[in-house]
Amino acid sequence: MATLRDIKRKISSINSTQTITRTMKMVSASKLRRAQEELDRIKAYAIKMEELVGRVAQTLPANAHPLLVEREEVKNVLILSIASDKGLCGAFNVNIGLQAENFIAQQKGQYERVGVYVFGRKAKDYLQRRKVDIVKDWVDIRKVDQAIVDGITSDLIRYFVEGEFDKIYLSYTHFHSAVKQIGVFEEFLPLKPKLDQEGTEYLYEPGRSAIVESLIPKYLSTKIYYALVESQTSEHAARMAAMENATSNCGEMVRYLTLVYNKRRQEGITNEMMDIVGGAEALRGT
Repeated sequence: MATLRDIKRKISSINSTQTITRTMKMVSASKLRRAQEELDRIKAYAIKMEELVGRVAQTLPANAHPLLVEREEVKNVLILSIASDKGLCGAFNVNIGLQAENFIAQQKGQYERVGVYVFGRKAKDYLQRRKVDIVKDWVDIRKVDQAIVDGITSDLIRYFVEGEFDKIYLSYTHFHSAVKQIGVFEEFLPLKPKLDQEGTEYLYEPGRSAIVESLIPKYLSTKIYYALVESQTSEHAARMAAMENATSNCGEMVRYLTLVYNKRRQEGITNEMMDIVGGAEALRGT
């Protein structure tokens, strides 16, 4: 049975933990606000870029660009999984790992090879423990910049064009709100942009092939950057929620232990009083 000193020590330890979780929540809230500002800046651009590529792509022949060509036989598949280097954010990282793990389990007999291209140490560690084929990983990235985005984009384009992989999927977390983040698993390559129902005709200057060669890689780069920013924003929101729950749980534990402490203390006082009364009665009887 725990002594009063043990209970008091536990209460002190939990109060210290609560201070840490409350501070981490405030830090995550600050980072979330900055991440949302960055997400808002790129969101309109990414949407317009997708619309433009959709309008242009519907007027192109099927073999106009290698990234538009769908393979007749799909043998090798790659998953780009975007997670985080840090933990303490609830199920954020686990959900990304589960998306890849479940896809591999479901499609195990359909493809010869299913590889994973990982962004984030937590997803890498999760998948390594399950013996998943990790093609390449990006870890310990403090800030996502254009060089990193270009590196990921060029790797994926090279894998697809050279035939190492016949289809590439994108797995990340969509930021819906501060309290809701949704896992996304969608086909990335071959490119299947949304088509424009209006069927607008375009005049190409200097030429259609030159524009398409420049536009499609730029669109893929924008899509990856947007997914990375959404994932980071979702990470901060998930961590803020996790730290808020942890702070609340610490408060509940402190209240419970304080009640136990007071009850034990009162029991001790009562026992001492009973011993005094018993001793007095014994002396009176003699």
